[in-house]
Amino acid sequence: MRVTIDRNLCGSWAPACEECFGVFLARNYAPDRACITEVLDDGSDILSAVIHSGRFVGTLIVRPENREAVIREGWRKFSTLPDEAFDICQPHGDDLRKAARRN
Repeated sequence: MRVTIDRNLCGSWAPACEECFGVFLARNYAPDRACITEVLDDGSDILSAVIHSGRFVGTLIVRPENREAVIREGWRKFSTLPDEAFDICQPHGDDLRKAARRN
């Protein structure tokens, strides 16, 4: 499965984002979060996520062998995003409208 996440649409601090993503994984990828902008089921048991956070774009690979660790420990240490990518501001209404027009 391939997923695109835009943290700029939410603005939650990193621990809340990690917990939210853990619930997403635990519920078998139900795309019920505003930050999840694209889900493509490619039939794979590996989840590949592209994560937009502030001005950074990183990746996260969740395999069956690390899935439980990502759920329990959070996804940050498994991603390619630098620490400064997690200091994002709450989205402004204009930002949300622009994002909605892109989709």
